[in-house]
Amino acid sequence: MEQPPESEAAEMRGWVGVSEKNGEPEEDSDERRRYRAWMAEKFRSLRSGDSWPGESENFLYGPTTLLFSRTCAKVRVVIGGESSELPPGEGPPFSEIPGQSEQLAALFQPDEKSYQRSGTVVLQGPMGIGKTLLARKLMLDWARGRLCRDVFHYVFFFNLGEMDGTVEKSLAQLITDEWPGLPVPISEILSQPKKLLFVMDGLEELRPFVDGPEAELCRDWEEPRPLAGLMQGLLRKSLLPEACLLLVLRPSGWACLARWLGCPQLVEVLGLSKADREEYFHRFFGDRASARAALAAVQDNETLATLCRAPLVCWLICTGLKQRLDNGDDLSLGPVTATRLYVSFVTSLFRGRTPPTDAQLRGLCHLAADGVLAHATGFDSSDLDRHGLTVAHLEPFLATHVLLQRGTSYAFLHLTLQEFFAALYSAMEVTRSPTAHTVQDLTTELEKYSGVDTSFLSLAVHFLFGLLNTECARLLGAELGCHLSPQLQRDLLLWAAVFSGSATPSLRALSLHHFFFSLYETQDEEFVTEAMDHFRDLQLVLWSKVDLLVSSFCLAHCRRLETLVLHLQREVFQEDPDDLELQASSPAELESQVSDVAASRWKALYSVLSTNAILRDLELSFSLMSDLCLKHLSDQLKHRECHLQSLRLRQTAYVPFVCGDFPLSLVGHRHLIYLDLDLQLGDDGMKLLCEALRHPHCNLQSLRLKNCALTEACCPDLSLALTCNQSLTQLNLGGNQLLDTGLQGLSKALGQPENRLQKLVLAGCGLTENGCQDLSAALTSNRNLTHLCLAHNSLRDEGVKILSMALKCPECPIQRLTLWSCGLTSVGCQDISAALLSNKNLTHLDLGENDLGDEGMKLLCAALGQQQCNLQALDTLVCFLSEACCQAISDMLILNQNLQSLNLGHNAIKDNGVKLLCEALRHPDCHLQRLGLERCQLNTACCQNLSSVLLCNSRLRSLNLAQNALWDEGVRLLCKALEEPECKLQILALWREAFSEDAQRMLKALEESKPQLVITSDWYSHNSEEYGWSWWLET
Repeated sequence: MEQPPESEAAEMRGWVGVSEKNGEPEEDSDERRRYRAWMAEKFRSLRSGDSWPGESENFLYGPTTLLFSRTCAKVRVVIGGESSELPPGEGPPFSEIPGQSEQLAALFQPDEKSYQRSGTVVLQGPMGIGKTLLARKLMLDWARGRLCRDVFHYVFFFNLGEMDGTVEKSLAQLITDEWPGLPVPISEILSQPKKLLFVMDGLEELRPFVDGPEAELCRDWEEPRPLAGLMQGLLRKSLLPEACLLLVLRPSGWACLARWLGCPQLVEVLGLSKADREEYFHRFFGDRASARAALAAVQDNETLATLCRAPLVCWLICTGLKQRLDNGDDLSLGPVTATRLYVSFVTSLFRGRTPPTDAQLRGLCHLAADGVLAHATGFDSSDLDRHGLTVAHLEPFLATHVLLQRGTSYAFLHLTLQEFFAALYSAMEVTRSPTAHTVQDLTTELEKYSGVDTSFLSLAVHFLFGLLNTECARLLGAELGCHLSPQLQRDLLLWAAVFSGSATPSLRALSLHHFFFSLYETQDEEFVTEAMDHFRDLQLVLWSKVDLLVSSFCLAHCRRLETLVLHLQREVFQEDPDDLELQASSPAELESQVSDVAASRWKALYSVLSTNAILRDLELSFSLMSDLCLKHLSDQLKHRECHLQSLRLRQTAYVPFVCGDFPLSLVGHRHLIYLDLDLQLGDDGMKLLCEALRHPHCNLQSLRLKNCALTEACCPDLSLALTCNQSLTQLNLGGNQLLDTGLQGLSKALGQPENRLQKLVLAGCGLTENGCQDLSAALTSNRNLTHLCLAHNSLRDEGVKILSMALKCPECPIQRLTLWSCGLTSVGCQDISAALLSNKNLTHLDLGENDLGDEGMKLLCAALGQQQCNLQALDTLVCFLSEACCQAISDMLILNQNLQSLNLGHNAIKDNGVKLLCEALRHPDCHLQRLGLERCQLNTACCQNLSSVLLCNSRLRSLNLAQNALWDEGVRLLCKALEEPECKLQILALWREAFSEDAQRMLKALEESKPQLVITSDWYSHNSEEYGWSWWLET
């Protein structure tokens, strides 16, 4: 490996605290020792001297799990080991673990490849996760000489939320404010910028700094500037560019400031791990039974489990759970919600004290609500004045540490408490004042900020719903004299109605999850039923067992749901006995208990099939499937109250799958008419399914069994079922290796007069020309089969010759035939052409991805030019055509009175070929309505001819020009013709992204002036059924 230059190597040694002299640590000066002692005392209490309500500090930052990569380091908050040698609340220093000090110092080391250091480290994570506490812990360990002792001579901690941003100060004055008395050795401090570290917390609180324009860069540390200007100077490296920065940011702050930070080292604070939480619960409760009961309650509620990642909130939740247990409550009897715990915690703080007056409580709640909506966590005297509050009003909350005083400003103990009081304000004031924040305020903000940083709002909305719970309302009234508005339930139901009709993708994708958890928070079945009445269709992704629990609760109260789509992720099926906190005397008993718990969850989820009488469509996709999940789905499908008409099961990952007796659940199902099984059904499963198909009460009309791992072994049972079943009209067996032997049996069934099949898809079934004789015989005797797809089978010209013999018969009912990618050449076109002249029923023919060539196309055109040919749509996509066949096509278009759609896409037609086609398109006898020229190697030159066609041809409705190099000039020519009133084109396919912004503006202006014209990049999604090209993909 290449070594860095000696000067850079010396610099790198400096970052890890090794001096040049004898490799020993550099000795501190008197001033540095004095400053370190001052900082050690200042940061001795990690929470700025504020203890938690009624308790000493329980959570410690330990030394474990620093995961580094070149661009990102991940840190998790853990509980430090108990040690009698350390004061409470400090925990073991980082340097007590071998190599740990070097790892943290490495955050500011040069990259080992580029020898460059970032100089900026960002501690990032959601609000309340513990970033500030971690930064203060780093300060404490540095001050005590245990961390980066010689990397940084001076470290300054700026809590910007507590500073007055309007007062102009120089950087030297800010440092002076942090120094322990006078004199301040400013010159010495700033003489070695590389040895300085500035820790900045609360940047988001400087709203003019975050939201305002860039300030004029500050370059002089003696120049007074507003606080925002100084911070910009440090961040943008105009002020002390060699100094290091440690920024404490939440995701929204990072999004605002990233443009100034270059390529910083990112450190994600992940919070308490699951193991950490479990350890703390056992330490907090002391006895195993109480700890396990509390853990089980938390693990059944995703909101609580997520909140417990933050150390202080974990303590708060444990405190609330302990109160419940001390009162004799059995936590296993019902769901424990976050709102219930917070109500219990807050009300308990005022027992034995004088509770706040109504004005005090309302004032605090109003302050919290304004802060939540403004994304603010700090409040100064101006905020208090605006709300008519004085320090006396805040006294009850300061005394209980709900509110903390930081210098001249105030902040809630934790963001979640601020969100709780914000929700309480909306619940109290929802109808009292026209200027009060209402339910709609919070939910509108949730939609606005979804996908950016919902930490401010999602929990507030959960609390708002949770306050509907009668027990929560009773406690608030009895303990605090707080009476909630009777209009709260009405307004939340009104918002649920608006939510259900929203088409905003971000709201559907993100907030439906929050909405369901909010409903679960209420535990009010009557309210949930009314809220769910607004939903007609739902699409849910279940990521965990908690999602399964919450979704089951909400779906069980659906009365008007018609369509349900469920995506089950792998984690939903993973059962960990440790998560369930079960008590068992033997492994067998434990396994039985785990099975019972899982069974109850799946039974609850699928109960919607029998409790909702109007549910008609269910789609279920999964990467993993359990026997219990399938069993309870089967049980509900067999329920007499199940009226499901359409069922889709999709396996998204091909892992071993046993369908068991699932197909038997369909036996006698009177209502089911559409079944789509995209899973590893296998021949054994197919045997059971055929039993259901043979049942006299089977009314199934469409059966899709694509890629179901079927073989020729299942064909005898399927053939018998097709003969017995009188309702099935559509069958898709694509992607199954039935082979010619399987086709032989199916062909016999197709030839029976009892067979009612109208659409049959055999795409990719391993068929060859050897199976065509049996199929041809069936086609001559069958009177119902109108749609046949044989795509992706190696039939070749010999097989098509045999099929053409059946197509020539006047009795052959085939109307739409797909021979995509069947190995055909121009030789096969001779037989197809003869069939076209004899067959009066065939109207749609797809010959795409066959090597027909110009000669094959000329043979087809010769037949199409005859009066007796009834073909209406021809697809020759990717058939190796060139401009040489275009004269024959042009002549045919003039003679043919029936052909409406012609797709020549992905062929080398070129500009000269289009010129010949346009001669026919301008002819009054041309009846073509739809023309596909996608990726035909066209240039600007063809646009003049096409423009003339658009002005004189009133029949052409749809034109595909996508993936051609038309350039802006071509677009200009087309737009000029399209804007004329005589142009009747309705659909134009172009790739807008391929053109300049000017050309895109022309197309947009054209759409606005002619709303009947659709300009799209997806031509095939328009009129696909009418022209028949994709029927076999949808069957």
